[in-house]
Amino acid sequence: MDVIASVSFVLRIVAAGGVYLYATKAMRNTRFFVGFLTALSSGIIAYIYLGPVFEAVGIPLATVALYILSIGAASIGMCLGVLLPIPLPGICFGVTSSLMVSMFLNLSQNTLGIVFTVTSLLCGILSIWFQSIMLGFATITEISAVAGSILVPNLFSCIVAVSRGETFHLLDKTSGMISISSQTHLGIFWISIAALTGIVMLAMNKFGGVQSYTKLPSAQSGGKSKIMGPPSYLQPPPSSPDAYNMFDPADLPPRLAEYANMVYSACEDLGNFFGFQDSSVRNQAEHLLILLSNNRRYMSSHILPPSVQPPSPIHALHAKVFSNYMKWCRAMGVCPSFSKMNTAMSAPPAVASRVVDLVLFFCIWGESCNVRHMPECMWFLYHKMMEEYILCEGYTQTRSLYEGHF
Repeated sequence: MDVIASVSFVLRIVAAGGVYLYATKAMRNTRFFVGFLTALSSGIIAYIYLGPVFEAVGIPLATVALYILSIGAASIGMCLGVLLPIPLPGICFGVTSSLMVSMFLNLSQNTLGIVFTVTSLLCGILSIWFQSIMLGFATITEISAVAGSILVPNLFSCIVAVSRGETFHLLDKTSGMISISSQTHLGIFWISIAALTGIVMLAMNKFGGVQSYTKLPSAQSGGKSKIMGPPSYLQPPPSSPDAYNMFDPADLPPRLAEYANMVYSACEDLGNFFGFQDSSVRNQAEHLLILLSNNRRYMSSHILPPSVQPPSPIHALHAKVFSNYMKWCRAMGVCPSFSKMNTAMSAPPAVASRVVDLVLFFCIWGESCNVRHMPECMWFLYHKMMEEYILCEGYTQTRSLYEGHF
């Protein structure tokens, strides 16, 4: 029996340590962890106050129904905790702290209910301004109650009895290797475990177990702070509207500059006509120039024989991009909409029109957000916008919508 008791006690210690480990990892996701704490409180409260009703029935099926209702209450608590992560840590701390104090007082169930309500409301209100502090206190009291109940099962029985306003009766004097029979002693044990939990949390927070925000140097520090500033990708964007991304439009590499005039001319025309954002248009102009440079590989005899080479990289990219659009048009039973000759470009009509098609598609793609993952919607937008552009072709430069109209 001594061996069985020793093994049981070791398993209890391992389980309690698992609770601490899970809590320290789950705390990194505040919203989820608040849901976990609220689910724990809701399930236990449902079990405590619904227990006498089902236990009076005296059949095993009633106990099963009690467990099912407790799990349902925990699920509802989880949802409330995730939806309301600010006030609920304070409410959870109000409930557990009231229970902890009641371990040393003999309060009736009605009195204890009033104390629960008042304390929970006050702590819930304080949690609006001190959410992180209340979350820490709720974690300390609840996790210590769970870990303490695993080590000493009498603690949970005492909490249930105190919550119901009943007198605590010792269930098992030999459970585990720690025997605590007094309600007061169990309250002291709970407080001790809570203090240990608080020390563990502080240590984890200090040595990197729990991630925290890094304080950035302020203007009052005079630039003497040793704390590094935010990474370069978090720096604010340049204020100049002429800022470029990877390449300066005035100093492009030779392979990009080959089609720059046609692309920028089409971008200016389409950007004004449809009201695209200027920064997005600049991004897509650079994007298109890089794609055209990459498609120059099809002009090499090492990739394709001369007999099947496209006339230009513009033709190659246009055929690749709009191949799916042609399938969409056949499926919808409509004629494709492509640009006609653009008189604003000093380029062959077959090349200039394809540049306009590509620029319009990529400008739509650049501002379509999640719609870009729905090809049918993308092609519908392109089709209708190109139809409008074709109807106005010839005097498109007389129309200029404000930036962001699209």
